[in-house]
Amino acid sequence: MNAMNDSKLIEESFCSITEAIFKLLPKNNLPFSLYRMNSSNGRFTPITIPGKAIVSADKQAITEDCDRGLIFIKFTDINSCRPYFISHLPTVICDISHSIPEQELAALLLEGLKESADKIYSDSIKLHFSAFQDTLTSVGELLHENPELLWLMIPMLDSNHSLVNKSLSNGIIGAALLLHAREVKPDVKIFIDALFALFLCDIGLCSLPEFVLGKEFCLSLDEQKRIRQHPIGSVEVLSITSSMSKTSLRAILEHHERMDGSGYPRGVTNENLSWLGKLCGAVDSYVAMTMGRPGKKSMPTVKALKILYSESTQYDPNIIYALEKVTYRDG
Repeated sequence: MNAMNDSKLIEESFCSITEAIFKLLPKNNLPFSLYRMNSSNGRFTPITIPGKAIVSADKQAITEDCDRGLIFIKFTDINSCRPYFISHLPTVICDISHSIPEQELAALLLEGLKESADKIYSDSIKLHFSAFQDTLTSVGELLHENPELLWLMIPMLDSNHSLVNKSLSNGIIGAALLLHAREVKPDVKIFIDALFALFLCDIGLCSLPEFVLGKEFCLSLDEQKRIRQHPIGSVEVLSITSSMSKTSLRAILEHHERMDGSGYPRGVTNENLSWLGKLCGAVDSYVAMTMGRPGKKSMPTVKALKILYSESTQYDPNIIYALEKVTYRDG
């Protein structure tokens, strides 16, 4: 009986929407009802019919009532809003993220980030960087305020290799390391600079053919050279945006450098590497090992961490320990 009452309570829980959120929703074929709350008795009445067009007069009345905080959707309909929300994460985060259950919010953030990242990795960084920047900044500020969302997002990451999936894994796992595995929580600006470095360190690989990126072995000398130059390519392509911090760009340039000087593209050693560069390098290596590719299964977390620990001349052991804390929580 209690379970039935709880289910009914969830079904009848409502989330208020703002005018900006209403504008994101389709007006001709909305798949669920909007509700108006009666301010005198707190009751909710459906004011639209699923699948039916909302006429102009009703649109105006709904818009005015949104401003008064009287228009709601059911919590159970939030999932149906996802197609309309993922392209407008900054608005959703600003207006109603506090009203969305955390599991649904985590999935929404990840889908929105993936869509936004896909546009700059697969289409044009010049055309889409501004929107990506707004999206990642808004998500970063929310995660900095509510780090527990990261524990929900990590299991949702796609372990099948692609530049976009790797970008998301780098960003979310790196964010968890920064907010959950260090004694001092970083300032929000430092945190967001780190997110940009983590998400975009491989953007320079976009110029390489897909068949080269899919290779694990037998790269030609020319292919090896081009891959080893991609940190420089990443910095060059991001420099055209004129909005990346020097901290982020430096870490991107350094994410394949190693403390013993064995890395690339410049072969610099520990004393010349930034902490964020070393962090990006460790996270990027872990993600690369644990992602599956055609003909190669993903490596188990334990094995990947053992390899990183064994290469103590290349990676900062403190960073690997922090990485272990967020990727092997039940180990």
